[in-house]
Amino acid sequence: MRPLRVLCVASGGGHLEQLLACIDALEGHRITLGIYEFSNLRNFHHPLIHHLRSVPFLGFAGPAVYLGLVLGAVKWFWVFLTERPDVVVSTGAEVGIVPLFLGWLCRRRTIFVETAARLERPSGTGKIVYPFCSAFFVQSQAMLRHYGPKARYVGSLL
Repeated sequence: MRPLRVLCVASGGGHLEQLLACIDALEGHRITLGIYEFSNLRNFHHPLIHHLRSVPFLGFAGPAVYLGLVLGAVKWFWVFLTERPDVVVSTGAEVGIVPLFLGWLCRRRTIFVETAARLERPSGTGKIVYPFCSAFFVQSQAMLRHYGPKARYVGSLL
């Protein structure tokens, strides 16, 4: 069996930390990490990650968010053409929306892990991507009531 091509997507900070907490499970596969273009992540290195791909970050508020999503969508489309992932995994935040949607459109396996910071209410990203995910994991049992039958409790990653 050939190694899978896995596109792992996360924003910086806690989302990236949670993604890295489960990346050992992907050992032996070809992992591409998709992140925002933050200067402090430009030289990011991890022994299991083969490629680092980044998309523009224009801000969290106002029209910049939407412009960033459009520019990011173009770049994500290019990433899909060049990397041809078999699986898309994201721990959020909004940077994971477009790749998960593209994965769903391309009939790839799509996996989302809701952030551990969400103990009582779902994240905006989780609500958006739930319909497009093959597998959807939460880190708090209380979160199961907010999502449908696809959601599975996995406990805390950290």
